[in-house]
Amino acid sequence: MKKMDVETGRARGIDRAIDLLECLRAAGQPLRIGEIARRLHAPRSTVYELVNRFLETAILETYDEDGRVFFGRTLYFYAAGYLGANRLSRLAREEVLAIAEQTGETAQFCMLHGNKYTVVHMQTGTKIFRISTDVGVTVPIPWTASGRLLLDHMTREEVEHFVPPEDFTLPSGKKIDGTRFYNELCRARSEGYCITSGLVDDFTHCIAVPVRRADCVAVACLCVVIVGQRDEPETMRLLDVLRRSAMRLSACVARDATPPLPGDERARRAPTATVAG
Repeated sequence: MKKMDVETGRARGIDRAIDLLECLRAAGQPLRIGEIARRLHAPRSTVYELVNRFLETAILETYDEDGRVFFGRTLYFYAAGYLGANRLSRLAREEVLAIAEQTGETAQFCMLHGNKYTVVHMQTGTKIFRISTDVGVTVPIPWTASGRLLLDHMTREEVEHFVPPEDFTLPSGKKIDGTRFYNELCRARSEGYCITSGLVDDFTHCIAVPVRRADCVAVACLCVVIVGQRDEPETMRLLDVLRRSAMRLSACVARDATPPLPGDERARRAPTATVAG
C-alpha cells in the first residue's frame, strides 16, 4: 500500500472518530452502537472498532445493559486539564458564578462553536422564576443576543456567508429578516451591548455584553437571561454588572494569545447599518 493511501486512511479514521464523539455530544445521551452507525451513515463494523477502542481508554463508557455508550471519565480529565490551562475559560466560570450571585438571574458565558452559538458556562439564578440552559448545546446565532455581538466584526457579506439560511427561522416558524438582523448587529456594536426579547419564546429576555480582543473583535459574551422585562434602572444595573465582568475578561484576552475567529484573515472594519427599502 502506498504511503499516501495509508495517510489518507488514517485521516479518514480520525475524522470518523471526531464524528462519533460529536454525534454523542449532539445527542446528549447514551446511544447504542447501531444507532451511532445509523446517524453517521457509517459501517457498523467501523463504529464497533472505534467504540471498543474508546472503551478501552475510558474515553467512552457503557451506561446500561443494552450496551449504550456515552462519554467516559477520561474526557472529564481532559476537560479539567483544559480548564486548568485555559485562563479565559477558568476566569469566565468565576465571573458567571459572581454575576448570578449578584443579580439573582441566570448568567452565561457564550462563544461560537463553528457557525453556531453555544453556552460554555452557566449558573442558574436564585429567583423563583428563572431559566436554565444546557451547556454545550449549539443554537442558531440569529436566535440570540450574544450572536449579534459575536458577529459584529463581520461585513454583511461575511455574515450571509457564515450563517446558514435556515438559521434565520425561529422555532415559531417566523423568519428573521437578514437586513434587520444586520442592522441589529451594527446597533449592538455601536451601543456595546445587545438586548433581545421574545425571540425563542414570549417570556425570555436576554442582556448581553461582549468580551473583546485588543482589536475589538468579540471572542465571547457574558449575558443574563431573565423572565419578563425589567424597568430601565434594573436593566442598567444588570448591564453595569455585566460590563464590569466583561472588562476584566477582556483584559485577560488582551494579555493572552487568542485563536483566530471566522473571517479574521480579512481586514477588519466596523459594520455599517443598511437601511431597508
